[in-house]
Amino acid sequence: MRSSVPSSPPGSPPLEPREALEALEAREPREARPAVRVGVVGAGPMGTALVTHLVRAGHPVGCYDLRPDALDGAVAAGASAASSPADLAARSGLVLTFLPGPAQVREVALDPAAGVLAGLPEGGLMLDMSTCGPATAEELGAAFAARGRRFVDCPVSRKAPDMTVLVGGEPGVLGAAEDILRSVSRSVLYCGRAGAGYTVKLLNQHVKYAWYLASVEALAVSRALGVDPGLAADAIEQCSGGESGLSTAATYFRGDTDGMRTHAPSTTIAKDMELARGLAELSGVPSAALHATADFFTRVTGTPYRDLPYPESSALLSPDGDETHGGTV
Repeated sequence: MRSSVPSSPPGSPPLEPREALEALEAREPREARPAVRVGVVGAGPMGTALVTHLVRAGHPVGCYDLRPDALDGAVAAGASAASSPADLAARSGLVLTFLPGPAQVREVALDPAAGVLAGLPEGGLMLDMSTCGPATAEELGAAFAARGRRFVDCPVSRKAPDMTVLVGGEPGVLGAAEDILRSVSRSVLYCGRAGAGYTVKLLNQHVKYAWYLASVEALAVSRALGVDPGLAADAIEQCSGGESGLSTAATYFRGDTDGMRTHAPSTTIAKDMELARGLAELSGVPSAALHATADFFTRVTGTPYRDLPYPESSALLSPDGDETHGGTV
């Protein structure tokens, strides 16, 4: 991991993290550097928006990025630049990371010379706002705990100040950092245990992009058949297709039997999906999401769920789904 502040003289090799830290110490002793309450690693669009709104909320902020130019926006917003994640952690005690994925998060957290863990004081906290899998939370949580430090997965949806923060833990796990997050977020939601924040973020992505793909397929079919896809989208937004996918699925998982009773039986949905499949085939538009949906409801018609409200058929997607079970309604 190479540092971006300070830079090496023109024409010479880049400074390694420990060299950069020593150079910074020689030029600017630690006690003379700006006080930092929050450190942010990663100055892409998400990280820069976070820094900007943390500063606006009155928090002294430091920042670090591998790319020197990426820090310009954050520094212009009022943040100070650090020489490495370790330097940033030592100055703040609270580090928020916005990084491309698990490999980068692991490197920034655990690099022995320049990582967050190398500089974080005892009791310090790293909150990762990137999108990773729960195994990353397990690995880093154990590594930080072994050193008397804390790691919590806190991926987000949307940018600051409109973020929804998905916390991998129970209420209280953030301590005083909760107030800092709330000052730059729409909501802070506790997901129950370490790694659950990452898990819920991936579930959100599943719903968001599967719905997106189904919508793309439908509008492509519309265009192929000579129906203005813009007008079709306007119409669907005023119909049940524009709003009910997630909320309907949730009635089953919340045990909302009254909510499930309001929906048509699976036989009706299977019929509709076969008609939609025929339409897509007529159009020549590849429709993988539609075919998967039609195949699922065709399968349902061979089970006792066929005549029950279609949300009941969600039971068949459980690992131990029982096709002989008669449902709860």
